[in-house]
Amino acid sequence: MSRHMAYFTDLVTSQVPRYIVLGTALIAVCIVMMYSLATLIEVQPIGWPRYHMNLDPPPFLVKSNPEISHVLYYNQPEWVSGKEFDGCQYPCKMTSGSANFSFAKFVIFHGPRLNSKKPPKKSSGQVWIMHGMESPPHYWSDLSQWNHLFNWTFTYRRDSDVFSPCSVFQHTPRDITPSVEWKTKDRSSAWMVSHCRTPGKREQYVKGLRKSIDVHVYGGCGTYRCARSKEKSCMEILRKHYRYYLAFENSLCVDYVTEKGFKTYSFSPSTIPVMRGGSNYSLFFPPGSYIDTKDFETAFTLGKAISMNESVMDNTSDLFSWRKYYAIDPNIVHDKWCNLCERIHHAESYKRLYSNVKSWLNDNVRSACKSPRDLK
Repeated sequence: MSRHMAYFTDLVTSQVPRYIVLGTALIAVCIVMMYSLATLIEVQPIGWPRYHMNLDPPPFLVKSNPEISHVLYYNQPEWVSGKEFDGCQYPCKMTSGSANFSFAKFVIFHGPRLNSKKPPKKSSGQVWIMHGMESPPHYWSDLSQWNHLFNWTFTYRRDSDVFSPCSVFQHTPRDITPSVEWKTKDRSSAWMVSHCRTPGKREQYVKGLRKSIDVHVYGGCGTYRCARSKEKSCMEILRKHYRYYLAFENSLCVDYVTEKGFKTYSFSPSTIPVMRGGSNYSLFFPPGSYIDTKDFETAFTLGKAISMNESVMDNTSDLFSWRKYYAIDPNIVHDKWCNLCERIHHAESYKRLYSNVKSWLNDNVRSACKSPRDLK
């Protein structure tokens, strides 16, 4: 067989020019190389897909289940259940107490109940979070001993690292007719209160208000009774009988808006809230849906304006138009904790330290809390 092959090769080379043989060999080599390259990059023949169909997403798009972040609440108040992180997109688990304090990566402190004693020793790498929904006058300590310790704040203040309002509104257009119940009510104003002496001196303001308008005071500071444990029944009394509700804060502090201001919108939308506090209420409530005491020189002049509205009965329709566009967000309480949990999972992106948390709490730039100037 080898002799025949050799003979054939000699015959070809003797009768065909050498440049044709070399050219043919070169073409053959090119074809082999192109085929090999096509095999490597998996280019398909004409009519087939030009690119390899890899159905597996790239690694950076694959969302792995993050590990649970354990959070210790050092001095957990009774109104924090410990289950606030349940159902959050990022998993966090809360424990309470000081037993494993030094081993905790994330520690929450309830700011209002911190005392003036020396703080516990902070372990390297720990993230301390100051949580508080009370105004500065209600803190047990001025926090002067807690400087250079807190990394984040979690409060009602809008400049907190994690903003935690009592409630918020969501824009929800609805086909609804603003309430007409207001005109059928038989009582003027109600005030439900349990603390009779406050830094904002709201009790004195109400005393002046009652000189020009009838105010029924419920709770320990008045003559009318409605148990706080039966909030819905109290709000039902408000809905049926009262045209106005006094949502007066105990302190006149920046951004300090408690549940008082939101209650009427949820439970008695046919009642007009009258706000008194240190906040810019336009940042929290639907425009034109409330009365702000700041717009009146004295409590007496506010009372006269309310009396005039009640006698006319037709100048209040705009105060209820918010019902067609806004509603209380029912998930805000849970969402604010989930926001904190998400931040915990991305702690490396939020490094900071409060060198003077006392100064921040009292907001020396804006004067966080002010003395009342409307008690004339």
